Amino acid sequence: MANTAYSVKTRVHSAQLMDHRNPRAAHLEAIEPAWGDERAARGNLYILVELIGNSPVSNHAVREMQATIELTYYSAGGPVSQVLKQAIADAHEVLRKLNRNSPDIHLQAGVICAAVVQGHLVIASAGPTVAFVATSERLDQFPLDEERYSGSIGGENEPNVHTHRHVLADGDALFLGESEWTLQSDVRTIGGAVVSTSVSNMQDMVMHLREQGDNVPLLGLLLVFTEEEQGEEEAAGSPLPTAVGAAPPVHNVPGEESSRNATPLRDRMGGSTPELPSAATMQHQLTVPARRPQKEPGQWRKRAFRLLDRPSKWFSNLLHGLLPERQARQDEPLQQPEMAVPEPETAPIEQDPIEPISDPEPQPTMGVPEQAQSEERLQLPAVPGYAPPTPSQGNRRRLIIAIAILIPLLTSAVVGAAFLREGNINQEEGLQLVELADSKLLEVQQALSVDDRATARASLSEAQRYLDEAIVLIGVTDQIQELSEVITTELQELLQVRALYSLDVPLLDYEADAEPQRIVVSNQDIYVLDSGSQAISHYRTNSERTLLEEDNGAILKEGDVVSGVTVGRLVDIAWQPRISGFEDKASLLILDRNNNVFRYNRLDGATHLVLREQSSLGSVGQLGIYNGRLYLADERSDQIYRYTPAGLAYDDPPTEWFDEQVQGDLAGLIAMAIDGDIWLLSEDGTLLRFREGQQLPFSLERIPGLGGLLVDFAMAEHADGMLYLADATDERILVYDKEWRYIQQYVDAEDIALAGLRGLFLDEVTDILYILTKSGLYAHPLPR
Repeated sequence: MANTAYSVKTRVHSAQLMDHRNPRAAHLEAIEPAWGDERAARGNLYILVELIGNSPVSNHAVREMQATIELTYYSAGGPVSQVLKQAIADAHEVLRKLNRNSPDIHLQAGVICAAVVQGHLVIASAGPTVAFVATSERLDQFPLDEERYSGSIGGENEPNVHTHRHVLADGDALFLGESEWTLQSDVRTIGGAVVSTSVSNMQDMVMHLREQGDNVPLLGLLLVFTEEEQGEEEAAGSPLPTAVGAAPPVHNVPGEESSRNATPLRDRMGGSTPELPSAATMQHQLTVPARRPQKEPGQWRKRAFRLLDRPSKWFSNLLHGLLPERQARQDEPLQQPEMAVPEPETAPIEQDPIEPISDPEPQPTMGVPEQAQSEERLQLPAVPGYAPPTPSQGNRRRLIIAIAILIPLLTSAVVGAAFLREGNINQEEGLQLVELADSKLLEVQQALSVDDRATARASLSEAQRYLDEAIVLIGVTDQIQELSEVITTELQELLQVRALYSLDVPLLDYEADAEPQRIVVSNQDIYVLDSGSQAISHYRTNSERTLLEEDNGAILKEGDVVSGVTVGRLVDIAWQPRISGFEDKASLLILDRNNNVFRYNRLDGATHLVLREQSSLGSVGQLGIYNGRLYLADERSDQIYRYTPAGLAYDDPPTEWFDEQVQGDLAGLIAMAIDGDIWLLSEDGTLLRFREGQQLPFSLERIPGLGGLLVDFAMAEHADGMLYLADATDERILVYDKEWRYIQQYVDAEDIALAGLRGLFLDEVTDILYILTKSGLYAHPLPR
């Protein structure tokens, strides 16, 4: 019975850590060509772009860089590491060109690319990104800490591209992420999660890693590699390159010895695993063949070739008339009478004797490498009796030389004309876009004449979009600058942008390694949850709320033991007022990741709050208090559990707040507030409103630029109160009423204080808005 031949192929299991609905999720692209796609011979490609800086064309820049990297990788030839380096260099040129075309754009980026091809993993990166490669024996971090922030792309200097190569084995795992991961968590925690990841627990590890980021949406990709056997017939159907210059597929990378005697990378029958080949050998062997791109990157090339076709025909006709003797010689019949032409005497050519194969004789090497000797043996001998044609002389020779000089000059002129024409086309399109933007400003005036502010805002947004597209084509002109200033002024008035002038001096400054995440205020007492140090700190202000009088430090931190219960990772805090007949002291409620709730006040200190049926809870990420009732948002069961005070604690079983017909989705929940209705903010910026267990139709009024990352919100409990949304991307606070209508927005007068916006708290008694950022804590009266 014939034996069936088997080969081993690598299967990739992937999971993204950021919700696909988040606008920044598009900054991570996974290209996994299916079988039958000719790109499959080059394997999978994963691209993560971490953009540094804000610009109206940020998304456009990311798309252009990703498309450039993909095109280069699947079309260029050479070692995989060099192809990836070239791809990142091409993306650098795209971003640098965009910055040069518009002086107002100063974007830079970190890029990391991972290629999975023929059982190998090759990573290349430049700028602030991070990767972890986990095997059964070790964990590698790439790039190293001192290399991570060097050589961002998009600047005037060439990027510093680092590469890493790895031979994949069954069960290996890869994590790609933006640099913020190392700030939100520590390397040991992230690396431990990657090492522990398998196909079966991948989703659990994704949830765990999201928790390490304190539910702040971060770009990340988790990959697990497994090996599968495929039969000979299946392997034969693999779409390998068939071009003449294509290299054969590499299944096993040989070492320094000849590939004829190479040892397989892995003994599939249980033998020992050989050592990884040297980097130089792998770079030489692991090579992808060059092929023509599927799609031309621009129409200007086609126009240039069409323009070059005309002079080539003209030169062909010109040469046909200028060289009549050669043409006539080609047209003479072959049956001419033979003329006696003396054979030129040529000196005998000394050649190495070619010995018969049956009787080889070793030749002295004299230190010449074996490869050079092989190339010398493959040299073809000169053809005896060959004499080159007589060179052209006289006028014809001078004419040919002149034509040879004119050809490259005329070619350069034609190509230059094509580029100029392309520039003229861009100029025409850019001017048309500027005219469209100008026409939109007329629509704004018409809308304002009938007090239609919503239409006016929409028209201004369209006008700004046209100008952004024009900037990409023709850069910033005087007319564009003038229109942009008009749009900005009109938007300032329509959007009711209010500057906060009392943010010059913070109540509190934080160290660089601090990660303040939540804030709760009661009278003069301020409590802040720091997710970095995993501690809750207490402060007390003066009566005017302008200065801190007390800094009591940490009142509770992870690892403390309270009433015999160990405090887990801290996730949320809320304020519990006095409850008549149940609790005579107001307290701070603290939630940890183990579903424990602790209570703190200055008289009793920290105590553990006993909950009925606590063991049935899944993964509680948010808590809230309303009318003495405790609300816990369980992300695992997608349910909000409500506890009513009873006995000495919450002794009664909880009730499910969502209606049975409501399919709640609490994954990625980052904030919850209650005013009778329950308001939920997700990490993708979606704000939902529920009443009596049912979801209400709700959609914030669209305004220009609404699309930034919302990280927290605060609101007044009374029905006609306002919503205050923390927009961390645009460093502003948006104000809406509870009927979804846009009211106004707050910005810092100096454009400094609101950087790194993290949290909000509204003190309705004093009408003071507390603003928490990564670097400080501010208190500002609400503008009137």
